[in-house]
Amino acid sequence: MTVPIALRRNGSYDDMIASVIEDKESTGLSSTNLNSISIFYSLESQDKESTGLPSSDLNSISIFYSLEPQVMAPCKQWMQLSLDNRVDQAYLDGVKKFLDYAFQRLGKQDEIRCPCYKCCNTTLGTRETIDTHLKVYGIIQNYTFWYHHGEHLGELVSNSEDETDDEVESYESEDEVHELLKDLYPNVDEASTRTSYEDVVAEEPNVEAKRFYNLLKDLEQPLYQNSKASKLSSLIKLLHIKSMGHWSNESFSMLLKMLKEELLPNGADLPNSYYEAKKIIRDLGLSYNKIDACTNDCMLYWKEDSLLDSCKICGASRWKMNKHTGETRDKKGKKIASKSLRYFPLKSRLQRLFMSTKTSSLMTWHKDERVNDGIMRHPADSMAWKSFDELHPSFATEPRNVRLGLASDGFQPFRNSKSSHSIWPLVLIPYNLPPWLCMKQEKFILSMLIPGPNGPGDAIDTYHQPLIEELKELWEVGIETFDASTKQNFKLHASLLWTINDFPAYGNLSGWSTKEKLACPSCNKDTSSIRLTNCKKQCVMGHRRYLPKDHRWRNDKKSFDDTIEKRLPPKTCSGIDILNQVQDLEGQPLTKDPKKKRKISHEKRKDNWNKKSIFFELPYWKSLLL
Repeated sequence: MTVPIALRRNGSYDDMIASVIEDKESTGLSSTNLNSISIFYSLESQDKESTGLPSSDLNSISIFYSLEPQVMAPCKQWMQLSLDNRVDQAYLDGVKKFLDYAFQRLGKQDEIRCPCYKCCNTTLGTRETIDTHLKVYGIIQNYTFWYHHGEHLGELVSNSEDETDDEVESYESEDEVHELLKDLYPNVDEASTRTSYEDVVAEEPNVEAKRFYNLLKDLEQPLYQNSKASKLSSLIKLLHIKSMGHWSNESFSMLLKMLKEELLPNGADLPNSYYEAKKIIRDLGLSYNKIDACTNDCMLYWKEDSLLDSCKICGASRWKMNKHTGETRDKKGKKIASKSLRYFPLKSRLQRLFMSTKTSSLMTWHKDERVNDGIMRHPADSMAWKSFDELHPSFATEPRNVRLGLASDGFQPFRNSKSSHSIWPLVLIPYNLPPWLCMKQEKFILSMLIPGPNGPGDAIDTYHQPLIEELKELWEVGIETFDASTKQNFKLHASLLWTINDFPAYGNLSGWSTKEKLACPSCNKDTSSIRLTNCKKQCVMGHRRYLPKDHRWRNDKKSFDDTIEKRLPPKTCSGIDILNQVQDLEGQPLTKDPKKKRKISHEKRKDNWNKKSIFFELPYWKSLLL
């Protein structure tokens, strides 16, 4: 599995910065010109030892973005002629403009993906080949966002078939934050925008949305009178320079002071210190909650346990202890936690998806624009999605309710492959979006970073607690959310449909050990395996069980293992069946302390369960097909 984490590194380990790709829209920024937004989450000096990372003067949070000139996509009305009128001149002109646009946006490429009905963007072709295919087979009608051909989310689209290239090039890019502000404040700074909004806000945004919009509006004010840069854009660029230059917090505060006192005009609206700058970013919802954890992964120090100094399961100290003095305080008198989970609250990020008109309108794509022709192009076409809708009609009635997938795996953050350090990010994928967007890296929502140096194993459930609590609240209660596209408030709910992982991580998340002779979670107790004589490894067998009863290979002894296969395929276990199997593991302590860890005999149980997964705390989990 490819983990959506990018490492940016300059120099030695001490200069390492973990760059976390964050959802553009969940930050509240629109996507008109945004090429990329990355939030650099690195560790403050007091957290270095608690994560097991080498000590360094790392920075806390900074943001960078890059803008590129915007090219308007040609009108797409010609695509409606694809089925029955491909000889129409409007269709032929549309094909030509599409090819001109695609080859211009993709640069010097001789071949691009062919979007005809035959190739479906899976085959590369020259301009001449694609031109012929589009005229003979027609273009895919629901391919209205030309992702494979260079179009960006939020890019302006011509409304006229006759618009010239000169007119297209005359459009200039607009500021990112300003675009989002116009969604709510149509008359803000009308002199600097060509877009006129005739719609009137039908309903006042809820308190949270109004606070966010007001904050953005305040930050969008000029840095000083007649300044071309806003307070927010200036602050973002300065924080980016701080991160890339590995500046200390104190040096950054000194720079802000010098800029205000000596270089900028009186009244320049910059924060006075790094602390104030960080607070602004936190108020925008771009921060995280740091929750201390037991060094043996037994528990989190949160809620009623937030004041404890030692683990109530294994008794290990919460704090890093000096090996020489035995003290738990550093030279400054501050205690350093042995481990700290970094959790990024989910509710505020889901609300951000609806605070831009462009993203909020796409959040109902699975209901409004998906073609239901029996071909699986999107998770909404799957049996798991349809079964969930049938079992939970009240949730399915509101298409804006968010369906999520969860992906997690460990990765090695250091260049030295001999190091065993492992950090586990947990990422959520919003499946409401179209298929060409929902699996894009910038649309992933980072939920948490589980610290190393070792992987959590089955005790990963300990770290999932804050997320499960939010998911339960989002399912049962929901959260008041403002939809910028309809200018209405609604109650947003969310559900987790499945997990995405490799086979070892599958075992950690599900609780079924993916080792030994019953390694297959799907076959469950009916797994067919043998132990190889020479290498002493388990080998899964019995694949002929899945063939039709009258298939000739079932009786072919010579080509296989010298046996005739008469068995039926293993029965698929439902969520209820699995819940019954793990019921006796309720309350099983999850810990890496060998003194407290309870040994489970798979031979006696006749299955491979190590725990009851925390996902069963979700009211709907037992009803899911996957």
